[in-house]
Amino acid sequence: MLAPSGIQEYLDLGLHGWAMSRYCGCWVAMKTTSDTVESSATVEVDPQRLNIVLPEDFILPKDGVHIRWPDPQLAAEHRMQEFKIYAAVAYARANKLNHLVFDSRRPRLGIIACGKAYLDLRQALDDLGIDEKLADEIGIRLYKVGMPWPLESEGVRQFAQGLEEILVVEEKRQIIEYQLKEMLYNWREDVRPRIVGKFDETGEWPKPPHQWLLPPTAELTPAIVARAIAARLRRFFTSEAIEHRLAVLDAKDTALARPRLTPLRTPYFCSGCPHNTSTKVPEGSWALGGVGCHLM
Repeated sequence: MLAPSGIQEYLDLGLHGWAMSRYCGCWVAMKTTSDTVESSATVEVDPQRLNIVLPEDFILPKDGVHIRWPDPQLAAEHRMQEFKIYAAVAYARANKLNHLVFDSRRPRLGIIACGKAYLDLRQALDDLGIDEKLADEIGIRLYKVGMPWPLESEGVRQFAQGLEEILVVEEKRQIIEYQLKEMLYNWREDVRPRIVGKFDETGEWPKPPHQWLLPPTAELTPAIVARAIAARLRRFFTSEAIEHRLAVLDAKDTALARPRLTPLRTPYFCSGCPHNTSTKVPEGSWALGGVGCHLM
């Protein structure tokens, strides 16, 4: 599964998705969000923009990985479990679909994100006044994931080395977080970083409901991510400037939550719509509304 962050990446990862599918023989999915697909942007469509690299460190079976006829079920399962998934991971590694964005000379907190959540994270860092220079001083290392499942392990291990803690920023449930914990589980305790995301280090089940660090419901916002980052930074770094910016974000959210008097906009038919006169609601009945003419 690929997770583009913006419109340009929909094109870039779309081309990678086709190339990956041809190489590994798997269906390749792409996660889309309305905030991105219902927006516009200026993009580069140069066909030479991407340099697609086929893996040299993975050996495909002699008979290939693609479907054929006849194709017994056990043979197809064997190809999937033994070759195709790992071929996809090898492609992601060769083309650096997951990569380090910036590092620190003395890294302590690693942040990993993908898709729209990555843009929310970058906005959150900007809202807190944390640029790459300050991130270097604080000890923040940032890793961007373009393929959240299956998660390529070699890059993750390099990213995790030397860190005290990793914060996983992702939408909904823990796709990256659970894979990350599995990959690092057998590391020695003195070198294995704490991993937090939806919950802090106390974990999910000991907590009462609604005690999320990054909630899995609705959508993440830069303000939510900023609060999570600030909470984890307080363990080893304090800054009046960051706390002031956090207070400004809280004040904005409080102001937006206040009830407002807004003019009512009564739903009605577009000018010239035949449903304007043909739709008659029987007495005692309710008419329902929707966005667009699909309701008709």
